[in-house]
Amino acid sequence: MIDIPIPLSFLFSFLATIGFAVFYNSPKRALIPAGITGGLGWTIYVLLFKLSYNSIFANFIAAALVSIMGEILARKMKQPAILFVIPGILPLVPGLGMYNTMLYMVQKDYNLAISTGADTLFISASISLGVLVITSLSKTFNIVQLRKQIKLQGFKK
Repeated sequence: MIDIPIPLSFLFSFLATIGFAVFYNSPKRALIPAGITGGLGWTIYVLLFKLSYNSIFANFIAAALVSIMGEILARKMKQPAILFVIPGILPLVPGLGMYNTMLYMVQKDYNLAISTGADTLFISASISLGVLVITSLSKTFNIVQLRKQIKLQGFKK
């Protein structure tokens, strides 16, 4: 990993996230919050990776944070969470790992291709699990809240 100062790293991932949000036709008022989500997610990934040297763990926590922020922003801005989560996790996607896996396969270095491909697959799975866990918890929390409201309304009648 290239050692870029944290503020500069945040800025680049912020801009990249806004670019993806524009590509996905997000509303204009959701662009800056989506950019902040992606910038913070990438910054957390970088900090955790520097502390633990474990990219799978760092990606899981960063994706979970992006998902939490996406769920919160969705409630605050009355927009779908996907507007913030999908662009926010794109800086985390291991594109270089996918490229290197294919490069090693073309070069017929199958051992390195399998190693790089497996690592890339585990990183992708950790990002997916980070989003899945938070989304599932959010949906469960919303269902519990809705049931409480229904019970309270039932007792008021």
